[in-house]
Amino acid sequence: MTVDLTDPKQVAQAIQYTNVNPDLTRAGVVRHLETCVEYGFDAAMIAPYWVSLAKDVLAGTEVRVASTLNFPMANDTLSMRLAALRALVAEGVDEFDFPPHPGLLLGGDEELYARDVREIVQVAHAEGVRVKAMLEFGFLETDELKVRATRIAYEAGVDWVKQSSGWGKGGLAATEHDVRLLAENIEPPCRVKVSGKVNTLEKMAALFAAGAELVGTSSGPAIVDGLAGDPDAY
Repeated sequence: MTVDLTDPKQVAQAIQYTNVNPDLTRAGVVRHLETCVEYGFDAAMIAPYWVSLAKDVLAGTEVRVASTLNFPMANDTLSMRLAALRALVAEGVDEFDFPPHPGLLLGGDEELYARDVREIVQVAHAEGVRVKAMLEFGFLETDELKVRATRIAYEAGVDWVKQSSGWGKGGLAATEHDVRLLAENIEPPCRVKVSGKVNTLEKMAALFAAGAELVGTSSGPAIVDGLAGDPDAY
């Protein structure tokens, strides 16, 4: 997908405007959702608690409802994650981002790591929900491990691979190097989303040139308006 980054409308359509802070209030969520509609963002990325509210507020718009599974830590069991996924589906989520368990990959339990991703994808796709795997490259110290995580996610059938959540130890800032690594190890229809300190149009343009097609950021309005978002935000 080619995005004309000189067109604010197309820029907005390539952004998932994100606020998953735990201190976000109901009023704050509604303002966030209204901003998504005003700018025409691809999706509102919000915490699971607010999915049902978002479906009501965004009804009749083209803004998708996106949320998270087992975020920011990946320590839930597979059965716990699948139960939470089914609950998200019941709330009406359109898509979600989740981190596969990095400790499994780092510890050599690759088949368990891959099984978890496969089963999450299978359940989500059976319900018509899109899946984005946050591979948390901050935990993966070599390109070899990053490639392996990318290939496992791709082979499991995820819709999007993502180098990071942008949060915590595993959530490093997006780089052109990591985007190229993702893009070179998948094939369509799988695509690349980025998160982590993407807070200007210039950064977004560089990452898209490297192969990204979607951004998750709390700086969505600033990017569309040609400004700089909070450098300390995700």
